[in-house]
Amino acid sequence: MRRAILAVLTGVLVAVVAFGAAAPAGVLVKLNEVQVIGTHNSYHIEPPADLLEMLINIDPAAKELAYSHPPLGDQFSYEGVRQIELDVYADPAGTLWRPIGRSGFKVFHIEGFDERSTCEVFVDCLAEVKAWSDARPAHMPIAILIEVKDNADLPGPPDPIPVGPAELDALDAEIRSVFAADRLIEPDDVRGARPTLEEAVLAGEWPAIDDVRGDVIFLLDNKRDEYRSGHPSLEGRVAFTPSSPGQPDAAFIKENDPTGAKTAEIQGLVAAGYVVRTRADTPVLTPQAGDTSQRDAALASGAQWVSTDYPVPGYAERWGSDYVAAIPGGNPARCNPVNGPAGCTAALIEDLPPEQRPTTTTTSTTSTAPAAVTVTPAFTG
Repeated sequence: MRRAILAVLTGVLVAVVAFGAAAPAGVLVKLNEVQVIGTHNSYHIEPPADLLEMLINIDPAAKELAYSHPPLGDQFSYEGVRQIELDVYADPAGTLWRPIGRSGFKVFHIEGFDERSTCEVFVDCLAEVKAWSDARPAHMPIAILIEVKDNADLPGPPDPIPVGPAELDALDAEIRSVFAADRLIEPDDVRGARPTLEEAVLAGEWPAIDDVRGDVIFLLDNKRDEYRSGHPSLEGRVAFTPSSPGQPDAAFIKENDPTGAKTAEIQGLVAAGYVVRTRADTPVLTPQAGDTSQRDAALASGAQWVSTDYPVPGYAERWGSDYVAAIPGGNPARCNPVNGPAGCTAALIEDLPPEQRPTTTTTSTTSTAPAAVTVTPAFTG
């Protein structure tokens, strides 16, 4: 998190330069009082057409692998994305996953048959985020959700390395090798002097957006117990763990399904002070069906981060659909429909100059859709 003196100076600069005028007196928008769009498996490039066709013939559910995203910076610039998701596998010796010879965590979806990524090395992905951020220091915080994978999807070598506390220490170290402490929103920053992180969250201790412009916040999708080992309230840790109310580390709640009774449940969590990530859709079934119910529930829930594979118009055309999941009135964020403060406007959250996508930029609409099949989603992690 930005230190106090820097926050004061940049707050004045942001108010005058980025917004064109000082913010209305008394309006303070906090990190948990906004809603933004994110992307699911943000690094993902779908398998080659021949491999994808073979996989679908084996299991029709593999059609859910048919989605791709542009590079991370393009998502931020041209799609209004402010939350991304990276899947990581440990490769400390650099001998398991490409690029061979590069040690550290590698980024891909499923070992053996769905390994294509716009950024193959975790620290390289983070460097892309940092480069984009460095060029636009007035942006609202970017959330990075990390799913740590160590399951073997295919028999035989290479076998994924089991990830425990030591490997998660290495994950924190890789994050800190790219982002300095004053660019990170960490659990210690939110907890302050309170005994537990949850106490701070319920007391409304999330930072104001103006104090954390240009920063990033890391969220873990899994491995909560291993990550908390020796850090019950995430003392000294970089990321926020997926928890539940009543736990000392409870700040971030993961709820992938926002429909039905879950809509009101998420609304209650947001109103209490927690931050929530949910999903608007599945990669293929949702646009094919033209079903907007999950998207609409996700937006109504007030979940701060709503993940999609279709953040802009056009991506679903390959499925004969005009489906899109975007923040209504967001530029790129909106005031949270559940707990946004009075007087909040989208421009107070972020108001960067619009950027136009170059016509040569590769997008997720460039791949040819496989033949239509009826599927039950399985490959949606």
